[in-house]
Amino acid sequence: MLFSYKTLSRFVDLSSLTPSSLRERLSFAGFEVEGMKKLAQGSKLVIGKILTCEKHPDSDHLHLLTVDCGQEGILDIVCGAKNARKGLKVIVALEGCVLPALGETIKKGMIRGKESNGMCCSLLELGVDKESLREGSPSLDGIEELSEDAPVGETDVLSYLNLDDDILDINVLPNRPDCLSYIGMAREISSLCSLPLREIPKFDKKFSDHLVMKTLTE
Repeated sequence: MLFSYKTLSRFVDLSSLTPSSLRERLSFAGFEVEGMKKLAQGSKLVIGKILTCEKHPDSDHLHLLTVDCGQEGILDIVCGAKNARKGLKVIVALEGCVLPALGETIKKGMIRGKESNGMCCSLLELGVDKESLREGSPSLDGIEELSEDAPVGETDVLSYLNLDDDILDINVLPNRPDCLSYIGMAREISSLCSLPLREIPKFDKKFSDHLVMKTLTE
């Protein structure tokens, strides 16, 4: 079962445990942690705003963009995303950005005779699992579209998008069904590591205590 470190920390105080140390503690207690990965990864990212978007003169699918990247200045970027357009707030991978999901480091270069000084990214290119994206997400077929209030020049992009998280793949044994939920696993971690539980959300009962049975007649 997949558990988000950040979501677990909503229910139990994990401030004294890194994701790696939590993994070790769970493994020592008999929970097999089959894997752990970053929800998203990328260095030298910045939020930018597309100022202009023109067709590449030597391509039927590329665009020539000028992108305001705050203190990084206005950059010329060649982009092949269908949804690239003027006014869009985007995630920009700057020169030197390492993108583990692609196995690439972004470099300045010439694309069909036009200079490109970075790359506008989708969430997939940052390593976000395709299955976790909502239906119709622009990242499935283009670059990610940020909200209009996204701050141009923001460099802590993963934190801003709440993607600075670690995902633990924990094999919960059949005799521990109580740990098949975030609240149950948080309680287990609290007990194992002597960590305080946070306030558990309460849900108002919205269902009647009585069932009404109706007989179907032909």
